[in-house]
Amino acid sequence: MVASFLLRTRLLLAASLFVGTVGAQRAPTVSQLPTNPDSQEAEASGLVFHSTVRRVVVDVVVSDSNGKPVSGLAATDFSIAEDGKPQRVRSFDVHDFDTVSASLPKAPAFLPTNTFVNVPSGPERGPLYVLLLDLLNMEVDDQPAAREQLLKFALSKPLGTRFAVFVLSDGLYLVQGFTEDRNRLADAVDPKNPHSHLPRIFLYADNYRPAISTPRVLMGIAKFLSDLPGHKNVLWISEAFPSAIMPSADPGSEGRSMSDEVKEATDALARGQIAVYPVDVRGAAVTGASASNIGGISQASSENSADYALNARHMTEQEIADATGGRAIYGTNDLATALAEATETGGHYYTLTYSPSNQNYNGKLRHIHVELAKRGYHLAYRRSYYGNPGPSAPETIGGFQLASELEPFQLSQVADSLYSNMQHGAPLAHQLLFRAHIHALTPPAKATREQMASLADQPAFFRERHQNKPAKPLRPIQVQTYEIDYTVAARYPALEIAAAAFDADGKMLNGVVQRAAEDTTHAPVMRRDGIFRLQQKFNVPMTAVSVRIAVRDVATDNVGALEVNLPLVPEGKTTEAFLHPSSSSSEAADSARQHYPSCR
Repeated sequence: MVASFLLRTRLLLAASLFVGTVGAQRAPTVSQLPTNPDSQEAEASGLVFHSTVRRVVVDVVVSDSNGKPVSGLAATDFSIAEDGKPQRVRSFDVHDFDTVSASLPKAPAFLPTNTFVNVPSGPERGPLYVLLLDLLNMEVDDQPAAREQLLKFALSKPLGTRFAVFVLSDGLYLVQGFTEDRNRLADAVDPKNPHSHLPRIFLYADNYRPAISTPRVLMGIAKFLSDLPGHKNVLWISEAFPSAIMPSADPGSEGRSMSDEVKEATDALARGQIAVYPVDVRGAAVTGASASNIGGISQASSENSADYALNARHMTEQEIADATGGRAIYGTNDLATALAEATETGGHYYTLTYSPSNQNYNGKLRHIHVELAKRGYHLAYRRSYYGNPGPSAPETIGGFQLASELEPFQLSQVADSLYSNMQHGAPLAHQLLFRAHIHALTPPAKATREQMASLADQPAFFRERHQNKPAKPLRPIQVQTYEIDYTVAARYPALEIAAAAFDADGKMLNGVVQRAAEDTTHAPVMRRDGIFRLQQKFNVPMTAVSVRIAVRDVATDNVGALEVNLPLVPEGKTTEAFLHPSSSSSEAADSARQHYPSCR
């Protein structure tokens, strides 16, 4: 018993330490952190100086002349400047792709029927990665070869890396949520497997190309990623990258196109700590009489127009990579190997933060420059951000205001991260560990009037509304009522439990969040060992293909989340557990039983 208690305590402590690390990474790229005024002098004079501190987060990938990542650097090796003015580095973190965290228990191989635990199947490595398969800007003849290379990469990707797959065709679609499982990733891109929104060949690019905005595509991906913690890399697989979609990395040159969409996309990528890796599927090209390679960009010495076109194409790809901190990949016929190398290189990075000395936030573009004391290395990092103004300060006389006229200064509250973790396809979250048994209470049936009224009240349930016309009542649908039994390892009883059902397009069909401490019908039952038990009933439309569930500790904002495929396995059969629709991670419950024997 003593050994069990020590194991549980160590696990809870490890989880809390992990949350502390993630919380530090979750700081937005440009954030406002309120600071207390220098109180005593201010109060003595009856004046209050209201100030904010902004932090800019810069992720830097350092590689040698062979393109290999460089490790072992310290904060003193770096210097950073904004618009040519040196800045003080406020914090420095090292992220090593080869370092594996041992804070989580080992996931078990099998679970009881329809029982799931939010523990990964193995150690997680590196940041989050997105594969963007751009069929819209890819010639029909090149699409099969690109899919073949992508399939080869999926089957051999570095173990523990977590990928999601987006496809750009007649729109932007998430076809595979984050998974570390090679087979599931391969299934998502395999032409032999039919998938919604992933045609074997996309024949209609010319019909959609003018209507789809590339900055809006990047904004869509950034919206999905921005609230997830830490650095992310987007590997954009295409063969025609629109120019002028990013600000120029040259401080002496504003971007060729400074439209609102470009500015919004730049801001979204910066806030989300997202680097873009343009991957050209066209392979090696030989055009002119002679050519050289300088700094990774082909330099043609011929007057041949094809040489100039090739150079322009590569320079556009390089521009996108430079602006966001990624790396352009082109001129290779072994795309799978190049993707693997980019994955590893992008997983080794250093995070620096600074508070800009220029406090005049007027919305203009600001350029970032990072230097390394050691020479001979290549640095990849985002080169700019927009200095947008923060919340407007109250008008004052002479720039000051009496303390009696100001509301009490409040420190910012803990952010609510439940929303980002409840997105369809989001990664497994294990800040807060739990196990859940999901089972059907009723067979599928036509929804009752009460069930339809409940669905109508949920903002997740979409319906037609027309101006100047009353809302049409929802048509009765087939639903099935599930019961979810949670067993949670937590420190505090103020817990939120959430469930959401999604269709094949990733649309939320129904969603509910309940706070256990406020809802007596769902009050947690606590055991002496820090384990809480909760129960939730949830109506799931029969068109749903997955259910995502989460638990949040309200006091600390620690969240645990997982997603499972539907339909569930018939009760009474022992099956391998699927922790996530995009993951075959399945060893979690045995570990939970080992660490929490009272939860059996």
